[in-house]
Amino acid sequence: MFHAQVEAQPLRVAIIETSPLPIVTNTRDAFIDELTLIMPEHEIDIEIYNAQGLEEQARTIVQTITENGAPDLLVPIATLATRAVYNFSAASEIPTLFMTVADPVKEGIATAFGERSVSNITGESHVLDAKVKLDMLDGLLKASALEEPITIGLVHSEYPSSKSSVESLLALESQYDNVKFVTVSTAYVEGTLGLGAMRAGIVEVLKEKVETSGLDAYWLSTGPLLQADDLINVIYKETKLLPIFAESIESVQQGALLGVVADEKSIGKSGALRAKRILSGERANTMAVTRMDKYTIGVNVSTAIKMHIPIPSSYLKLSKDHVYQ
Repeated sequence: MFHAQVEAQPLRVAIIETSPLPIVTNTRDAFIDELTLIMPEHEIDIEIYNAQGLEEQARTIVQTITENGAPDLLVPIATLATRAVYNFSAASEIPTLFMTVADPVKEGIATAFGERSVSNITGESHVLDAKVKLDMLDGLLKASALEEPITIGLVHSEYPSSKSSVESLLALESQYDNVKFVTVSTAYVEGTLGLGAMRAGIVEVLKEKVETSGLDAYWLSTGPLLQADDLINVIYKETKLLPIFAESIESVQQGALLGVVADEKSIGKSGALRAKRILSGERANTMAVTRMDKYTIGVNVSTAIKMHIPIPSSYLKLSKDHVYQ
């Protein structure tokens, strides 16, 4: 009797990054570190592709991956890469795990948060529900006993997650007496020069809106524009406006009054836990599409003083190590 010894094949994981922005690369690194830590008994071959912010390039990458044989897991990071995978029919049965997608429901991946996808895909949104964000801001504004609403510019590019975030806020505006929203948008510009071009574009629109709409502050929505170098300082220099809310703790450090965000390390670690289940044999779409359940809160005391908005002690306690001035 002869016994053949067959070595287990390495698990193949293909990561497709939308762009080389910090939120993407930091999430990727945290994901890889956690996955290798929690699956020490497996050899995992990780391939990394980057679409450089180009939607067509993302589709080309997906096609190349599928033509070379299906990996054990596809991991698109951010909206454009996820859209490219989800809409590519040849990839519909490849186990897929998305990360840093603001609104997978509006992308059609699931009919609602808490529901499973019909495709073999799962993941978590890293963005807090719009109503929760507005409730938090409203709590601050009520503490300042405003005589009239604050006019807030909803700063965003036409990038899918940015538009989605703004649409969600606008849909809830009528429920809040202390805010009046004005949309402030610029075109999404692909490629490595996109951030600088979008920053320049949004500054020009903001300058115009200050004159025509009497903006008091602005809201920095999720998306690539949020990652533009020195964005808050450049806007302040040109308009004297500060962000009242930002979906980035780094933005709070730079001057935003309030910020709530899922940090990249938490996103990557949580994604790795789902990835382990998929690589261990579960279908991706047995796991519902959900939101992250861990968020970081930050406040900026100096901005609160400039805006004459007191910060309640409960907010300072929630912010813990993320109180800036």
